[in-house]
Amino acid sequence: MTQTAPNVKIGYKSLLSEKAYLMNLTANLISRFGDSIDSIAYGWMIYELTGSKALLAVLFGINAIPNIIFQPIAGVFVDYFKKKRIIALCDLGRGLLVLLTAFLFFTENLRPWHLIVITFCNSTLESFRGPASMAMFPYILSKEKYSLGTAFSQSTSRFVEIIGFAAAGIIIGILGISGAIIIDGVTFLICATIIVNIRYEGEIVKKKAVEYKQYFTDLKDGLKYFKNDKLIANICLFGAVFSALLVPFNSLQAAYVGEGLSQGPEIISLINIAMTMGLILGSLFYPRIAKKIKGLYLFLTSGILFGIVYIIFSILPIVNQTLLLPIITITCLFGGFVASLFMMIINVAFMTNINQEYLGRVAGLFNSMAMCSTPIASMIVASIAPFTSIMYLYAGCGILVILLFIAQIFNKHLRNL
Repeated sequence: MTQTAPNVKIGYKSLLSEKAYLMNLTANLISRFGDSIDSIAYGWMIYELTGSKALLAVLFGINAIPNIIFQPIAGVFVDYFKKKRIIALCDLGRGLLVLLTAFLFFTENLRPWHLIVITFCNSTLESFRGPASMAMFPYILSKEKYSLGTAFSQSTSRFVEIIGFAAAGIIIGILGISGAIIIDGVTFLICATIIVNIRYEGEIVKKKAVEYKQYFTDLKDGLKYFKNDKLIANICLFGAVFSALLVPFNSLQAAYVGEGLSQGPEIISLINIAMTMGLILGSLFYPRIAKKIKGLYLFLTSGILFGIVYIIFSILPIVNQTLLLPIITITCLFGGFVASLFMMIINVAFMTNINQEYLGRVAGLFNSMAMCSTPIASMIVASIAPFTSIMYLYAGCGILVILLFIAQIFNKHLRNL
């Protein structure tokens, strides 16, 4: 890990000397490209296979369950092994699961229960990868570059997503849904190969064999650290509520486009491309904006604006068809921009406030607790989606998002953002 001398101005160009960081970034970008294609192909595949809004919500909830169950354990587990090995093995497993999905769909043997099992297994691997990836970060990039490195990683990832979203329609048209999903599976395998070849120094790996009692001792230490850090604990609680309110938007996108807008998967591509462009711009401009606006004020303002965007989505179905595409583009571009700002604030606060020794454990606990509301919200959405309009769900959740951010004005623990 490169050490940066004090009082030296740091810019994006300084990241070029961080070889391990660049290799990790390259691997993640390749995987992100495949995921962006898969996100359109997979959601449309489920909706085409079943036509069920409820199943879309149920699968979204199931995807969160392994993170809730395993991430606290995973945060402890990664302390006993090389982080890059855990990441590579998880990517290998996820790649094979994605390829299995493509095979079953291509042979017309894919059933809803297959999707449930594969989704659960895939998410389980992801729940171990996340803490390992976060715990590896301090070893591949100096602390002085955390903010720049995070911003650059997010912005370049978003740029690659745009390429993937734009290519998705062409790939699905040529290779079909199965072909698009195969591409995602292959990118996971490439990612695993790159990650396992990353070299870095100074990693702290516990030498003692992993023991049942030691798991819970370390987990207890992580919980104690987590509990004492009021800022991180409050961000986690906020994240749980916010994640629940985003469930309709994240899980019902295919149904929203198909039923609400009466459009095809190309509109899903447009929504994702515009939203991703906004996320890129937000990530790139965040360092400058953060210098001028205090973290809490920027957090509140960007969140309230995102809630307004959520409400706008609920009224798009009544917009004149000739104006629909430009309004969708502008709305998603702006929505992505403001979302990126409050996401960056949370990410930077997390990385800069937690002791490096506890990073893996706290990351696991944080992700688990922040997602604990998602399965419950998904079940609620699944139960009411067949009987109500998606537009009402979007409007109601948008209003609640605004109220949630306004309420944080009175949260004294977030004043240090």
